Amino acid sequence: MRFPQRRLLIRRVDLTPPPRPCCLRTTTFSTTAAAASPDRRLLAVLRGCVSPSHLSLGLQVHGRAVTAGLHATDTALQTRLVGMYVLARRFRDAVAVFSSLPRGAAACALPWNWLIRGLTMAGDYRSTLLFYLKMWAHPSAPLPDSHTFPYVVKSCAALGAIALGRLVHRTARTLGLDGDMFVGSALIKMYANGGLLWDARQVFDGMAERDCVLWNVMMDGYVKAGSVSSAVELFGDMRASGCEPNFATLACFLSVSATESDLFFGVQLHTLAVKYGLESEVAVANTLVSMYAKCKCLDDGWKLFGLMPRDDLVTWNGMISGCVQNGFVDQALLLFCDMQKSGIRPDSVTLVSLLPALTDLNGFNQGKELHGYIVRNCVHMDGFLVSALVDIYFKCRAVRMAQSVYDSSKAIDVVIGSTMISGYVLNGMSQEAVKMFRYLLEQGIRPNAVAIASVLPACASMAAMKLGQELHSYALKNAYEGRCYVESALMDMYAKCGRLDLSHYIFSKISAKDEVTWNSMISSFAQNGEPEEALNLFREMCMEGVKYSNVTISSVLSACASLPAIYYGKEIHGVVIKGPIRADLFAESALIDMYGKCGNLEWAHRVFESMPEKNEVSWNSIIASYGAYGLVKESVSLLRHMQEEGFKADHVTFLALVSACAHAGQVQEGLRLFRCMTEEYQIAPRMEHFACMVDLYSRAGKLDKAMELIVDMPFKPDAGIWGALLHACRVHRNVELAEIASQELFKLDPHNSGYYVLMSNINAVAGRWDGVSKVRRLMKDTKVQKIPGYSWVDVNNTSHLFVAADKSHPDSEDIYMSLKSLLLELREEGYIPMPDLCCPTHLDSSTQIFWKLLTLYACKALRISDCIQHPVQEFNELAIFMSNLRI
Repeated sequence: MRFPQRRLLIRRVDLTPPPRPCCLRTTTFSTTAAAASPDRRLLAVLRGCVSPSHLSLGLQVHGRAVTAGLHATDTALQTRLVGMYVLARRFRDAVAVFSSLPRGAAACALPWNWLIRGLTMAGDYRSTLLFYLKMWAHPSAPLPDSHTFPYVVKSCAALGAIALGRLVHRTARTLGLDGDMFVGSALIKMYANGGLLWDARQVFDGMAERDCVLWNVMMDGYVKAGSVSSAVELFGDMRASGCEPNFATLACFLSVSATESDLFFGVQLHTLAVKYGLESEVAVANTLVSMYAKCKCLDDGWKLFGLMPRDDLVTWNGMISGCVQNGFVDQALLLFCDMQKSGIRPDSVTLVSLLPALTDLNGFNQGKELHGYIVRNCVHMDGFLVSALVDIYFKCRAVRMAQSVYDSSKAIDVVIGSTMISGYVLNGMSQEAVKMFRYLLEQGIRPNAVAIASVLPACASMAAMKLGQELHSYALKNAYEGRCYVESALMDMYAKCGRLDLSHYIFSKISAKDEVTWNSMISSFAQNGEPEEALNLFREMCMEGVKYSNVTISSVLSACASLPAIYYGKEIHGVVIKGPIRADLFAESALIDMYGKCGNLEWAHRVFESMPEKNEVSWNSIIASYGAYGLVKESVSLLRHMQEEGFKADHVTFLALVSACAHAGQVQEGLRLFRCMTEEYQIAPRMEHFACMVDLYSRAGKLDKAMELIVDMPFKPDAGIWGALLHACRVHRNVELAEIASQELFKLDPHNSGYYVLMSNINAVAGRWDGVSKVRRLMKDTKVQKIPGYSWVDVNNTSHLFVAADKSHPDSEDIYMSLKSLLLELREEGYIPMPDLCCPTHLDSSTQIFWKLLTLYACKALRISDCIQHPVQEFNELAIFMSNLRI
């Protein structure tokens, strides 16, 4: 029924003039070729079929040609039919028509070129190359011409077949076609995309004529390869040659200016755009808006946006993205609403730009609203949009929603997989993150550098060093190690697995260290008991001119608190006050913690009071500072003030409060706070809370209560809990309970010499010499060596280190003379040594002597002997208090 309709329509072409033309172009051809032969008229109509919308007319012409028997005799008509189907993107039909061509038609290059062009447009690059090779093998096929090589070279570039591309280049040179601008442009792009800039430049320099497109291709190759300086130099040569830049030239360099936040260069390009009258071009204007936004000059971006027509989706997307990047989230949301009111429908790019802003606001509800908009309006869910939705749900702790979005996605790629891995790690689900990584491998998806950097923190949190080493090997094989974020993740993984040596080795091998790399290494040293190395690394970082941030300051202050070294902390405090950055809440909280641990509560409180804004971390820091000195009343008072300010206490707050009660020996208050945490605040106690409660009971001598708490714990006790109990058994001489605690400790941490020494001393004090021998044999069998203890004292901003029987200090003779004098003064005061109470017995003799001297200096500094009647008794009480503090 449809064929007669086509025939009727074709007959209308014979009428002059046609009453209702099918296409504008067909009216032109029909009127100019009215007296021509039928095949010429059909050919003229086919030449007007240049888009998919003309397919219906092309099919009618094809049907008319078949009916008239012209399709088997007219080679020009047949060739044009191949072209019509290619332009209509009906590539199978084009191949079918090409296959039916007679041998004579195949001798012309035009049908081959049409088909090679069509296969390239379809993305079937392998078939393109096969037809090119068939063109050479066909007995009657012609030689390739200047219309053949651009598509063949493009196919080689798309497949990464640079070697075959070189052969094609050599063939074009042999045929004298390498000087053609279209062939040369394709060759330059192939070499540049393959990283062969020298070859691309050789082709470019060999071109006799260069138009603006050729210059753009070469400059774009330099930009993509990261050689911006060469691109800028070539841009100068282009202007010197008299070739004027077009909108593509300026858009390319404006994107470079935006990426590098080079405002000065961007303003110069803006001036050129005005000079050449290109500022109104949509591509240039959109890139200018993006450039000003990324250079933190959003006001200029707003001005440009106000002058631009509001009918382009890219314009709206650029402005919304600029607002989000500069922190103006409210304006971004308003623009999103205005965009819909103006009739522009948001696409996936709009939503991907907007969703991260809602994450920053913790906007779970807004994210759900946008998710609903996506579902209602059938927005295409590409990989980036799925990743953005998964990311916002994970950051808002809605793990089930994130998994639901992931499960509903039709396909998974490496971007979605990496987002899922990062989300699991963020929510403490390390095992699920590793399972997702393995699932990617099972699906044949090759993990990229981002995926490797995302899964390494999961290995670090589980201390899975073997898996981390396997990932390190994979990164080496795929040349991912040279990327800073991968190396930072590797450093962090090795540090958290206890291999600071490997972490520092990776750090030392990095040629271009950025701020994140330095911060990761400094933080690793500070958190793994190497505060001196952290401070030395910070000095090195400053000497190399690397800009530090509040993250750096927080890590270094943590190192100062671990030493403790208050003078270094004060210097860094001065850097914060006078330096280029303004301390944020976390850096100021680290200052409070540093002053508190260094014994200067006055300055800790002063920093706290001077903070313009406070959060839970700052409140916890000041509470912990007071709690460390057993000031329970002040700590509880701070808790009330914290609640009055609208902040909610968390598990860290109660950990500091219970610890304060343990230091002060206030068992009932500590028990009340523990119950308040679990019952009133509904906070589940963690391992560290139980450790504090065990320490609280142990210090008060209630070892039975401590043991009951350990037995009733919902999870297995760790070494910290058994260690607190063992220390209490030494103080209260409970050998039987010490045996139980030590056996557990030897299982949990068999290579810690401190536990063996402490148990040996407990047995020695109790006169159980067989127990002493047993512990020493156990140390020998497990090959545990006692680590020599050392002490240090800071005098005039210089640290002096001492070990047992140490005489390496330049002033050792004066030190030992002073020691003898102090011991004589002790005996004259009537002091009787009490080694079992005055200092921890697991310390070596040098450390014990230093500890006693430190206590005596404290007594003298406080003028205790001048204001009390029983200095020796007070001295012993102070010594017991300092022993409880585990100095």
